[in-house]
Amino acid sequence: MCAKLTAERNLRLRNSKPAPRRPPAGEEGVILLLILWVLALLSVMILNWAQEWRTEIQLAANFRDASRCHRLAEAGIHYAVAKIMAARAMELESRSAQSDVTLPPDLWRGDQSRHILELPGGLAEVQIADEGGKLDLNLVYGKVLATLFEALGFPEGKLRVMVDSIEDWRTKGDRPRPYGARNAYYQGLDPPYPAKGGRFDVVEELAWVRGFTGSNLRALSSFLTVQSLGLKVNINTAPREVLQTLGFTPEQVRILMEARQVKFLRQLRDVPQITVDPQIMPMMQNLTFNSSPFFTILSTGMINNKQGPRHTIKAIVRLDMSESAYWTYTYWADDYPG
Repeated sequence: MCAKLTAERNLRLRNSKPAPRRPPAGEEGVILLLILWVLALLSVMILNWAQEWRTEIQLAANFRDASRCHRLAEAGIHYAVAKIMAARAMELESRSAQSDVTLPPDLWRGDQSRHILELPGGLAEVQIADEGGKLDLNLVYGKVLATLFEALGFPEGKLRVMVDSIEDWRTKGDRPRPYGARNAYYQGLDPPYPAKGGRFDVVEELAWVRGFTGSNLRALSSFLTVQSLGLKVNINTAPREVLQTLGFTPEQVRILMEARQVKFLRQLRDVPQITVDPQIMPMMQNLTFNSSPFFTILSTGMINNKQGPRHTIKAIVRLDMSESAYWTYTYWADDYPG
């Protein structure tokens, strides 16, 4: 009986507990709104941090790729020097041989051909130019310059300004040529600067000369040099436009360029298709068949050959077999445009 009464009392106590207190009407919405605002704020902060992290990761990846392209370009330069030395040794062998020396297909010559070098981690696109296959910017006559610029497609009015301005720039004086410019012209520019009145130190100096604003100086450096090599041009490495400037017809240029891929030309008579007639004789004084000691190397490092980071180095190397160091760099331009 007592147990029954106790059970009934406990049941009454449980049933008599007050109901849980509920927030006043509308308070639930305020709390929910506050929670949503906190969640939104946290989301913005997290997204902002994620964006910063992505930016930092991208910057680190860009730096890594740029550094890798730089190293690939350097590797291309040094590899090209070894190939130049090999080509020079074969050229010397060809001169002393009684018969023609057949050139191997993997020979890297100074004819400005492009070579793709596959390296660990990427590629290097390398181009070698014998400076002896170019026209001397400091010595070449104005008429020859005009012929070259015409072959490169410059309009007549522009090439007159270019030629006269070059001749004014590399010589002293105050009176300009008909289409040229002297110190007074350059001092009137904004910003002003003085005319050189002396030899070009680099081909890229043309950027300061009247008539060359906006010109592709990298392309012009394929045909012009500032190395003191005289007026003779190496027929074994001269580009097509230079050969045409010297007076060869387009058909003769084609024959010469095909013949020199097979062997080093030692004289014009090595190409029987080109008859040495009175028309060709005047140009013979401007020809040589030996490479110069100076070679320009353009090396572009890249992760792949598609769109992506690239780094280009331009170097000029001087060969001298009589010295303990067979080669030395005389010019080095890092991060060269192009």
